[in-house]
Amino acid sequence: MTFPRCGKIRSYADCEGCSREDCRKNRRDVIEAKEFQTTVNQAGLIKDKFLQMRSVALLCLLRLTGKRRGEIATVRLDDVKIENHLLSVTFSLEKKKRHFKRCPACNEKNTSRAMFCKECGVSLETVEPQSTHKDTRATKDIPLNDPLTQPIVKYIELLKERPTIPKFLFPSTKSVFGQSYVILSDEHLKGRQVFNLIRNLSSEIWVHLFRETVGADIIKKDASIVGAFRVQRRLDLEDMKTGLRYLARYANDVIMRSELEAAQSTEVKT
Repeated sequence: MTFPRCGKIRSYADCEGCSREDCRKNRRDVIEAKEFQTTVNQAGLIKDKFLQMRSVALLCLLRLTGKRRGEIATVRLDDVKIENHLLSVTFSLEKKKRHFKRCPACNEKNTSRAMFCKECGVSLETVEPQSTHKDTRATKDIPLNDPLTQPIVKYIELLKERPTIPKFLFPSTKSVFGQSYVILSDEHLKGRQVFNLIRNLSSEIWVHLFRETVGADIIKKDASIVGAFRVQRRLDLEDMKTGLRYLARYANDVIMRSELEAAQSTEVKT
């Protein structure tokens, strides 16, 4: 792994040319299988059974879906179904708020910074911007024969064995005098708690990197415009431009790999 600022290949703990946070922000590669397994193994060292299984299930769901931390944290337990050899998980998607100014004269929508209405020319200088926010849900179906689904299934079974079944897939906990904890059945992990949980398991991985990795998986299998559409669909992207950015970012890796394989094939023949 190459760190852009120091240019050395080493672990984050030994990186001398920049701070760990700088390396995290400037990292350009996605999560490799070995690196992910190391993180899962680290979660497996957690002594408490519930906290251990919750951490492993969280890692697996992030790796399978590439969902945002807020979308992962708020999944309700009854939004997870196991049927027809599939693990189906329904997410409440986080969509960006759109700000606009509505013209008082013609009711036309304008950008939030518009000074005059684009339709009738009325001054919008004193008009306060409004915002719109759509609540959207999306279901992802994952084959049960995928090895990463098994820790999630076992974790769900553990939750359903509890005297009080939690409402959320990843319920929050509360420390009791620093010695033990209670599970808050009606509360889910906050997005920041998901971030901190992953950070405590690995100094080199952060939540959004799972999203990059899932997008890269698709492009490496299909480095075409169709692949970009598949990224948009898999990650529930609002803007197709984001899918195209994934294509531009990772298609070069596909091309280089193909050229290397072709060169090696030529050498073998000769």
